[in-house]
Amino acid sequence: MLAVRDFGEADCLVTFLTPAAGRVTAVAKHARKSKRRFMNCLEPFSLVEFMYTEKPQQDLARLESGELVAAFRGLRRSLLPLALAAVLTETTGELVGAKDRLPDIYETLKNSLGHLAAGQPPWSLFLSHLLRLVAQTGFGPQWQSCRLCGQADGSLVWFNPEQGGILCQSCMSRVAGLRLYPLHLGSRKLILAAQHLPLEHLARLRFPELARQETWAVLLPFLRQVIGRELRSWGFLEKILLSA
Repeated sequence: MLAVRDFGEADCLVTFLTPAAGRVTAVAKHARKSKRRFMNCLEPFSLVEFMYTEKPQQDLARLESGELVAAFRGLRRSLLPLALAAVLTETTGELVGAKDRLPDIYETLKNSLGHLAAGQPPWSLFLSHLLRLVAQTGFGPQWQSCRLCGQADGSLVWFNPEQGGILCQSCMSRVAGLRLYPLHLGSRKLILAAQHLPLEHLARLRFPELARQETWAVLLPFLRQVIGRELRSWGFLEKILLSA
């Protein structure tokens, strides 16, 4: 489940991701007064089996009932995995569309929450799965070659979020006025691996400190560029990092 918020006097508006229909937003009637139909299943980051109905030419579905499958309670052991899970779910909800590889996106998000809840290294899990999700939703930048000359053989390249791609060291000196973020070869190899490894092997990737810093530093401005606004989860994560 992606998000829940109050709707009217007694209802809830529930947004969730499905492997077949993509992102769905539905009204849970009287959910705040009667808990029986939605017992323990309206918590963010939960895996839930929902029964819902959709009507033609209506934006909102109607949520009939729900049954909790997995709560991923381990996410709540500390603030960092909780914040990383929030970024993954909110960002996916913003990027996913009706024509995307919905079953793949669904499985990637479920896999990421399960591993984070199990207590595995949070930053490596977060970055590898976020990179995969961005690629699966069709917004993946060009990481392999320079957008100007088509080459990227050096140990250092520069990422430009506006263009959604990298510039090599030679071409970087030929442009002016662009926001550029450094990416060393080790970081770029991990980024490419995160996009192409089988999902069952994704949790094995490990991002050293430099790769972690560089990858998040390029992903955040790129996502701001694509989505066009600041998401609450990004601010939540940044606040946690500042207080650490």
